[in-house]
Amino acid sequence: MRELFIYAKPKYGGVIQETPIPKPGPKEVLVKVIYAGLNPKDWKSTRHRTESEAFNAGDDVAGIVEAVGSEVYEFKPGDRVAGFHHMLSPHGTYAEYTIVKATTTFHLPPNISFESGASLPLAFMTAAIALYQGLKVPLPTAVPEADAGKIPILIWGGATAVGAFALQLAKLSNLGPIITVAGSGIDFVKSLHAADHIIDYRTGDVAQKIIAAAGSDKLKLAFDSISDPRSYEPISKVLAAFGGGTINMVDPVEDKNWKFPEGVKLSNTMVGSSHGDTWGRVSDEQAKVDQEFAFWFYRYLSHLLAEGKIKPHPVEVLPDGLNGIVAGVQALFDRKVSAKKLVARIGE
Repeated sequence: MRELFIYAKPKYGGVIQETPIPKPGPKEVLVKVIYAGLNPKDWKSTRHRTESEAFNAGDDVAGIVEAVGSEVYEFKPGDRVAGFHHMLSPHGTYAEYTIVKATTTFHLPPNISFESGASLPLAFMTAAIALYQGLKVPLPTAVPEADAGKIPILIWGGATAVGAFALQLAKLSNLGPIITVAGSGIDFVKSLHAADHIIDYRTGDVAQKIIAAAGSDKLKLAFDSISDPRSYEPISKVLAAFGGGTINMVDPVEDKNWKFPEGVKLSNTMVGSSHGDTWGRVSDEQAKVDQEFAFWFYRYLSHLLAEGKIKPHPVEVLPDGLNGIVAGVQALFDRKVSAKKLVARIGE
């Protein structure tokens, strides 16, 4: 099969090689890749790799089940599925075939295309783990209607794939008021009909505008899908103004001198915990429960998609299949992608 390996030094590039079609382990699924989705973590995981260390960094896939392991009972050859490949492990999704754990594979309902399916696995699960495991907000099935709108939340980066899914999940969980911050993707954020207040970070005084939007509601929860000083610093000011709270971040703070204000607690989300990984950022216990959460929440996602309760992120199909992926990763690195998910068509 054809497989793409990416490196960053001396500059971003890739090499396509012929490799054997992998065989699934007992609890794994072999998927014929129709579409692969790109993520910012692709450049983050390859930025220090030289050409001799090139790596198949793809993790999002939508395609057809080719074969299943001996202990797999939910899937069979021919099923339409999407899945989240085990990060940093061999046989990623930038290839004609990929290996996915059965626990992070889910059925695509008939109303969801393969290109839309490829936009879902990593971004959706990041948002879900952040809200329900990190910030511990009530599940969509747990909040009585009488309590709707009584749990304020701030979601920074509402136009990103992760942020957009977080907005939709927050709406399903009857949180509110829901405040989000976005920029050039504001029109897309409006189309989700999930946020009560949308603040344009380009207009300045963002912290004060968030505080004003919250009004008398004590904002205690914030999800930072950007995880940049330009996001977590104003978020910290907002939470401190309300007496403290919890900020959940998808990436750790790189500035070793940064200190969160007194009363502001940090909660880390690492989507790799859906595979049981810790990477030194979450505890073994947290990774174990996140792995269980991911198993059943991916299956719940199939239901939400079939019922139209979750909208896939808008996609842009890159030209030239595997050959177009490196340019897409470079565009993500250059912060040139907003309000859309890049996907590549690999197979038929």
